[in-house]
Amino acid sequence: MSTTQEYYIRKATETDARGPFTLEQLTSLAENGQLDADTFYYDAAAESWVAINANPELLQTLFPARKTLRVKSKSDAQVKTLNVASQDDRPITVNDMLLAAEGRTPDTKDKADPAIAQGKAAAVGLYAAMAVLFVTAVAYILPHIDVVFSLKPLALLQSPLALFGGFNLLLGVCLALGSVGAYPVVRFSAMLGFGFTGALFYLQGHPLPLAFSAATALGLFFCTILVNLPGVILAAVFGFVGACGVAHHLFTN
Repeated sequence: MSTTQEYYIRKATETDARGPFTLEQLTSLAENGQLDADTFYYDAAAESWVAINANPELLQTLFPARKTLRVKSKSDAQVKTLNVASQDDRPITVNDMLLAAEGRTPDTKDKADPAIAQGKAAAVGLYAAMAVLFVTAVAYILPHIDVVFSLKPLALLQSPLALFGGFNLLLGVCLALGSVGAYPVVRFSAMLGFGFTGALFYLQGHPLPLAFSAATALGLFFCTILVNLPGVILAAVFGFVGACGVAHHLFTN
């Protein structure tokens, strides 16, 4: 069939013809649904209008037969499933997912997210620092509570431990409000407190309170910088035991 032949077409109900069209243009019209197998074309050789479906060659060119894909069904015995049910299977709970995320299951113990462990360490460090600050604040303020309530500036200046206790109390409140930005000030307070109380206990000849004061300062300092849980727990124990030891000495002497 010549590709240069020109065709005129019309519907069976139409009297006006359209064209001329090349074979390529007719194919495009067929693909766009603008003509069908019942459309007439003018056969110049026969000098008559003929339906496209009367010309098998033209019909096959414009409306090529489409093969239908068929899926051969298989029996259940022929299909291999990836998920095999077991009597030990059970639904996955939210707690299972949380444990897996924390690396606390046999399958995920080596794949724990380090950010989760660091977050826990930071939380423990925060609460431990708060506890140490509040214990030291009470230890420094209570022996001088009468001076504090007197509200006399000169008397307060003569009781530096009371002032230092008030400062620690303020820092503890800041941490309780979630202000971890106060950590640098907390570390400064830890070192300043050890310098002052350490010198005081040394001059008084009290080595045990001096050791407690050092433990308090070191524990408070490392609670604010460590991000691994074992280290933070050790620092918290040192700081809290040291703070309690200092408080006991100040309350009994």
